[in-house]
Amino acid sequence: MSTSKPSWSERELPAFFRQWRTDWKDEELSPENYLDLEGGLRFVLAAAWLFCPETVQYRGCVFLKERFRQDTVDNWFTNLGGDRKRIEAVTNHVELWATFGNTPLADDDRLGEELPQLALALGECWQGVLSARHPDREITVEVSDEEDGSYGPTVTFWTSPALSNFGWYCRPIPPAGHG
Repeated sequence: MSTSKPSWSERELPAFFRQWRTDWKDEELSPENYLDLEGGLRFVLAAAWLFCPETVQYRGCVFLKERFRQDTVDNWFTNLGGDRKRIEAVTNHVELWATFGNTPLADDDRLGEELPQLALALGECWQGVLSARHPDREITVEVSDEEDGSYGPTVTFWTSPALSNFGWYCRPIPPAGHG
């Protein structure tokens, strides 16, 4: 699986959720019902940082705040010859196996099997959030699941200046009196 425009359109409820619904003998229970369990709100509040991440801008690039280290990015600029797309892609690269390193992914819940769906959802959220925050940039989000299984599902993004319909850079016009 590899896509540059993530779309999570064919959702399948996770196995653990389907089992929970069966255990309660109520097929009408929704994911919102599950989230209303004690402690659910704490996890959702923490997940907001994953799905709606803070970003920083540096040297004409956009980076995830949690992954940005100026000295590391400066080294990437040197090692990658200033290739902003590659620098952003490598710096913003999130491996879901690493994100959930303390969670058993191969137990009875088979949570590891759910990570590709999570990666697509994360990518779709990043696409919308980053596009709204940076309207002067073209945002490319890439979701992949390494075929050799070395990294598991990953999400990254890179940016470039937005082009107009005529093929040239188009800077947003500020409202009257602002610029």
